[in-house]
Formats: sequence, C-alpha cells, structure tokens
Amino acid sequence: MAQGSPVRRHYLVSQLKRLRAQAKMSQEQVAKELGWDTSKLYRIENGRFVRLTTEAVAALCRLYGSSDALREELVEIAKAARKQKPWWFQHEDVAGNAFYSLENEATRIQAYAMGVIPGLLQHPDYIEALMSRGLLPDPEERQKRVAARIERGKSVLDREVPPRIWAIIDESALRCLVGGPEVMRTQFQHLMELNKRPNIDIQVLLLSKGMAQPCGYTLLHLGDADRVGYIDVLPSGHFFEGSNELADHEHRFEYMQAAALPLDDTQDFIRLLADELEKP
Repeated sequence: MAQGSPVRRHYLVSQLKRLRAQAKMSQEQVAKELGWDTSKLYRIENGRFVRLTTEAVAALCRLYGSSDALREELVEIAKAARKQKPWWFQHEDVAGNAFYSLENEATRIQAYAMGVIPGLLQHPDYIEALMSRGLLPDPEERQKRVAARIERGKSVLDREVPPRIWAIIDESALRCLVGGPEVMRTQFQHLMELNKRPNIDIQVLLLSKGMAQPCGYTLLHLGDADRVGYIDVLPSGHFFEGSNELADHEHRFEYMQAAALPLDDTQDFIRLLADELEKP
C-alpha cells in the first residue's frame, strides 16, 4: 500500500495518538514541551494537516519515547504524505470538519439517511438541485460545495479498493422531490445502478414500519479496530467515539436492517417510484 495513501495517513495519526496516551501526556503538555500552539497538535491528531513535517513527527516520537524502528516508519509516511495532498484540501474552504478525511479512509461505511439521499449516493443533478434550494444564496459558494460533493463521491466510490457500504434510506428521503420529477428519476436510476455494485447494499425503510430515527447518522469503520460515528447536524456536525454510543447506533442500524425492504424488493420499490414520476 502506498505510503502516502489515506489508510497510511490514518495509521500515522493513530500511532501518534497511541504513543501520547502511552506516555500519559495531555495535548497541552506536549505542545508546551515542543513550543507549539495546542491547535497544531489538535490538527495533527485529527488528520487536518496539510504539510506535516518529518521533523515534527520525529520530535513527537522522541518525546513519547518510541522505538527507533517505529519513528523511522512514521517519518517515511509523513514524507510521502507531503507529496500527495488528499482531494479535500482543494475544497478546504467548504469541506468543513474532519468527516471527509475519515470517510475517505473508511473500509466499511454504514449510513442511515432521512429527508435526503445519503451524500455518497447522490447524483450530480441531485446535488445541484439540493444546493439550489435557497440555503446558499451565494452562487460561487454553492458551486464550490457542489464540486466538493461530486469529488467526494468519485474519491470514495471509484477508488481502487472502495469501502463496503450499507445504506438504509428512509422512505421520506425518496418522497421528497428535490429538483422535481426529472431530477428524482435520474437519482432513482443512479441508486439502482449503485445497488448493483458488489460493495454497495441499499435498503429502503418504509414509513409504514414506524422505525424512523430522530436524525440520520453514519458509522465509519477504519480498519479492523477503529470506528467513529457522525451525526450531520448544524452547525458543524457531531462526532462520537464512545463505545456505548457506538454500540447503541450499531444496534439501531441492525434493527433497521431487519425492518427495511430486502435488497431485491428495494430495487423494485425504487423502480416503482421512478415509474410513478412518469405519470402525468
């Protein structure tokens, strides 16, 4: 795996966090020892660095008392990361928090959506219509956000080894005519095509099941052990990593999987909705 790849970057960050915990040092203590602003260490540990220097990595490793072998490995990853900027740094002014970087590194994604189609599964026409609903009056910012959303989908769905995605879409998201019938027909066709991919499973949770949750959420699995949850709420979303909270949302997802339409029935249902939009 390429040293500058997102997974290696996540490995670098996770190792630095592990070493700090092992050394029993707070972020404030580390920043004081190295003469840094605390925000610098915060950005490093949240993967929000653009140019993490090899000197900074080496300094952290020495402070934490890591082995020479691990220090050399992490320095090499940092060196490679400087050469390969992740896509979202080109859209940093509209990319918001660390969600894009974590999503880009995820090996498995579980998403529950209500009201709107999940971001990764949105067709460009749907994205355009969504961004044109009056919430973003500045056309320049709107186009930047559209470009970021489209780049996001390509980066995750079309990468060499894409993540395993299981999406549960509340029927309310499909009934909301974003952009009108033509846009929704295109979006429905897009969902049906995505559902044919071996790494993507989509289910519809019917309103009649009464299983809708208070809000949509995403569970990102980062390798075999790490995972993080995200709730897309204003103003900047909410991340959660506590084991109890993660387990609760995992159980909710399993219950919804059991209640939602099976995969084949989901395809038929989406096709039916598309056909209904053809009627006068």
